[in-house]
Amino acid sequence: MSHYTKTGRKGHGCCGGIVALFLVVVAVFSLLFFCTDVFSGLKDKVMMYFYPQDYSQYVTQYAEEYDVDEALVYAVIKTESGFREDVESSVGAIGLMQIMPDTFEWLQTLSDSEVTYTENDLKNPQINIKYGTYYLSFLLDHYDGREMLAIAAYNGGVANVDKWLKDTNYSADGLTLTDIPYEETKNYVERVEDAKNTYKTLYYDNK
Repeated sequence: MSHYTKTGRKGHGCCGGIVALFLVVVAVFSLLFFCTDVFSGLKDKVMMYFYPQDYSQYVTQYAEEYDVDEALVYAVIKTESGFREDVESSVGAIGLMQIMPDTFEWLQTLSDSEVTYTENDLKNPQINIKYGTYYLSFLLDHYDGREMLAIAAYNGGVANVDKWLKDTNYSADGLTLTDIPYEETKNYVERVEDAKNTYKTLYYDNK
């Protein structure tokens, strides 16, 4: 008798636990259904933390001046330096948009006809963003607005991208790339484009 009673109680408790778990699951899904906006807003805030708009005054100013998509500028900064203004790469690229000193000199002669800044000035956010955005503008013009090529050239160099466009292994029409032979550059293009799309979604698409 006592064994039967004990077993019966155990079964009753198990069923009760299953019912309670079911009610919790229903409650959670109901909360998610009725509070979609709340959770969506929280997700956006988390994403904005990882995809910030630091130095927005400079990004907006020079993106407008050089006719470059703001989201693209932010994406390059995010990918190149993670918004660290004084970072320097192992090959010598400096600052937010990781500009090489020799490229910096060339960009100054191209835009201002003279060199007035030193490589140490690349750690200045305003100067770095100005010339990094100007370089993106130059590349976009060079490739007739084909953004993927401009991004690839920002990382892999104009000479390499131009060479790939002439190679049928990488380009079928001489205007677009079907493949990028440098793994670093291929990954770089994907990262920048993904970051740009995220910035678009977070800050621009609903404007």
